[in-house]
Amino acid sequence: MKIAFASCMCTRVFSDQPVWEQVAAQKPDRLVLLGDSVYLDIATPVMPQDMTDDEFAQHLYALYSELLAQKRFRALVQGLPQGSVFATWDDHDFLWNDACGASLAKQPQHRSKIALSTAFFTAYRRALALGLAPGSFPAAYNDAAFWPAHPQPLTTPSVALAPDLWLHLSDGRTHRTALWPLAERQRHLLGVAQRAQLGAAVAAAPNALHLLASGSILADYKRYPNDWQWLMQLAARQRVLALSGDIHRNELDAFFTGGWPLHEATSSGAAVKDAVVVGQARQNFGLLDVQPGEVRIELFEKGVRKQARTLLRSSWLPA
Repeated sequence: MKIAFASCMCTRVFSDQPVWEQVAAQKPDRLVLLGDSVYLDIATPVMPQDMTDDEFAQHLYALYSELLAQKRFRALVQGLPQGSVFATWDDHDFLWNDACGASLAKQPQHRSKIALSTAFFTAYRRALALGLAPGSFPAAYNDAAFWPAHPQPLTTPSVALAPDLWLHLSDGRTHRTALWPLAERQRHLLGVAQRAQLGAAVAAAPNALHLLASGSILADYKRYPNDWQWLMQLAARQRVLALSGDIHRNELDAFFTGGWPLHEATSSGAAVKDAVVVGQARQNFGLLDVQPGEVRIELFEKGVRKQARTLLRSSWLPA
């Protein structure tokens, strides 16, 4: 099975996005989007923090509509079977740069924006899952789907891609606390309930390969000891490969846990510049080729493979 993964694309920076044709050329079976599908705080005359809820909803609708209409992105999604495209978010499609939901939810003017961004992202996920079929994304910003009477947090499903291969979509923004002035023991990235849910899903398939889809790179987890220690203990017992985004470059990493190693593949910068609007244009994506005996990781820049690593599933070490 081939699984493409990518993150960080901004139609307001690049209306044309060749990266999606480059992904399609690899003939993936699945696509995982790892955050910052839209940038709510880029190329806007009014920052989201200063918008009314109605203005914020119109802003969300415009950005998602632009992405879903982007011809290369649309062709890639529509070329895959329904149910083959998955997405999680990061700060820029949650609210704005470095937004921490647990802190902002205490402020009524931001709590309502969290409800809106969650509803819009949920609708975006649904449209992707349906292959952007006609009517899969609501036709107006004031559709009832975007204004739920009883808002719920973003779901974090665990999906069996094969009997021995699971994808876990995490939410690193809704429950995230600010770092300062909290003591380390009070900091949370995923939150207690989400860690328990993900941990149970992984433990239920002890012999499978588990892909953790994370908007944040694992270096961020280290600043949240509750989450980092939990992840290290989880990965020590099961084969875990984290797929991450956020940093506008490609990287491969691994961490010693005392048991199975914890691996990470980062691909970020599908259609942004180094600093979103400044620097070199990025066209990055990653590809996993999951076979019975091994997992091949390849990271691409402008359609050219630049990094690769093969992990043996028997030892969970590089070949």
